[in-house]
Amino acid sequence: MEQREDLTDHEDVKDCIITGLKEMYLSESLSDIGLQTAEKRFLCHRVVLASVSPYFKGLFSGPTKEAELREVCLPDVPSSILQTILNYVYTGEARLTMDNVEELFMVSSRLQIRAMQDLCSSYLVKRLDDENCLWIYRLAHSHNHGIFLEGTLNYIGRNLSSLSGTEDFFHLEIGELVNVLSSDDLMVSSELAVYDLARSWWEFRTQKDNPLPLELLKALRLPLLNPEELEKVSKDLPSDDSVLQPPKEIRLRRGMFEERILCVDTITFEETDPEANEDYHLNAYDPTTESWMKIPFCGFLENAGIASIGCYLFVSGGFRQERRPSNALHVYDSELNEWKELPPMTHPRACHGFLAYRNMLYAFGGHNNRRLLDSMECFSVLDNTWRNVAHMPLALHSFASAVLKGKLFAIGGMNGICAYRLHHKGFQFYDILTDTWSQFSLPVVFSGAGAVTVGDKLYVIAGHDPKHGDQEAYGPPNEKTKTICRSFCMDHLGRICDGAIPPVLASLAGSAVLRWKHRIYIMGGDGPGAMSHYTIFYWSPGEPKWTMCKKKIPFLFDGYGGITLQIPLKHLSAVIPCRKSDYHFKRSGYEEGNGSEERESGRTGVEKIGDKDSAENVYVE
Repeated sequence: MEQREDLTDHEDVKDCIITGLKEMYLSESLSDIGLQTAEKRFLCHRVVLASVSPYFKGLFSGPTKEAELREVCLPDVPSSILQTILNYVYTGEARLTMDNVEELFMVSSRLQIRAMQDLCSSYLVKRLDDENCLWIYRLAHSHNHGIFLEGTLNYIGRNLSSLSGTEDFFHLEIGELVNVLSSDDLMVSSELAVYDLARSWWEFRTQKDNPLPLELLKALRLPLLNPEELEKVSKDLPSDDSVLQPPKEIRLRRGMFEERILCVDTITFEETDPEANEDYHLNAYDPTTESWMKIPFCGFLENAGIASIGCYLFVSGGFRQERRPSNALHVYDSELNEWKELPPMTHPRACHGFLAYRNMLYAFGGHNNRRLLDSMECFSVLDNTWRNVAHMPLALHSFASAVLKGKLFAIGGMNGICAYRLHHKGFQFYDILTDTWSQFSLPVVFSGAGAVTVGDKLYVIAGHDPKHGDQEAYGPPNEKTKTICRSFCMDHLGRICDGAIPPVLASLAGSAVLRWKHRIYIMGGDGPGAMSHYTIFYWSPGEPKWTMCKKKIPFLFDGYGGITLQIPLKHLSAVIPCRKSDYHFKRSGYEEGNGSEERESGRTGVEKIGDKDSAENVYVE
């Protein structure tokens, strides 16, 4: 049988089509439809217009006047705007400016050319500032463009205090204001601040003593007000107090959280007795006050993967008692003070990479006490399901990991789980868009390093002296300062880039390296002679040196659990509807060791993940 060879190069075919369409448009050849403005007629092709626009597809598919006459009249569309849109349709190129982008968005919306709408909305969102954000928001709101509206509301929410007294704010229509006040993105620490905004807008529009309309009241989250605050708004509340009844779910605003660093007290964690009904806990550190508090944990786990999205903490795998590997996935909602079980991973794993990116969780590598794993699986937080993706080029465990611009990095690590394990002299990264891994070498070996993303760079922080355990790692220390300076920066393609990182102030192994806001923190670990280290250091890119915090860690911490989490402001604890007043763990029917089979028909995962970059007996100072 003759073997057929597929000579088709899809990229070449695509390029030929684009080039051919552009030539036909410019030469006006084979055209079969005309678009007529008040000043000019554009010759086009029905199949091209119908492929990008449901509006044109509808016109050309039925017995319409336009289909019969081969002419579409657009007398109110400026010729220059239509020409820009058609040029984009045929070539993928468009010249946008702040002078033409609004009209381009409106016309492409009318003609249902979604690609052009998205291009315009992306252009405007990138150029938001305090002077233009409200009129851009009104544009997005009037066309109900989801991503565009989300981007403008996010900016307004972060800058509402500086916008609330402007003329543009007072000229918002009531529906537009309600949409702003209903947003989760508002950077306010109290719901009373939202009420004050509504009241000031209403007094600008009407007489001072007029009560707020019900439409505005329903945008407020009145159950989040404490009794004293509620007294201040009582004049605007109807007598039947219907607006005070909390809905099934009411969430905090973005500004009602504070970011804390989570750590595990190693000794307390190991000595807790589950048979005595003792609860496990995490320690939450506030860098602004250098104070600690406790939050509940889901049970005994060692070397688990920990990731966070807003106020949700996810814990995957790890070792149970007697070094039993787990495939479990748990989630903690800091707002409701509640743990839940989610569908388990396909493979039990520990010492693995576990990263969150855009409502997806990625678990990769690690080992199960018997063998190394090169598998990777991802969990959709919104769909509550796992799926397998591309395998790693090299099976490793205990590597540094971080995510940057849609790429997941695994740096260094171990290539064995026995006494002969070796450090991997290189790194791998996974491209989420293409579902592919790439592998590269490094000039040095990294053991116990950490990787964090700040801005558009990935910082690999090394703080371990080879004289204290690892003879292959890093190279010799600086003889003058006795410090290690092997840290470096990478871009999203894995290229070493400029960025001076000062030497670490102490030789440490097993420390937690993490980012809190714009700072990089090094916490705990082992110093020379395997002595426990209780010091905390931080550094911000651009600063000349690391800073040592005044207070030390008040417990033994070896780097397990070092991650940040959004936690409700303490004064809101008592008013959060449905919040558990005690430690609460809700079992969902998922059992370990049975793959990803779901045991319940009802959904038990996180119902909705917010973008948000408490009971007194739970929070202990």
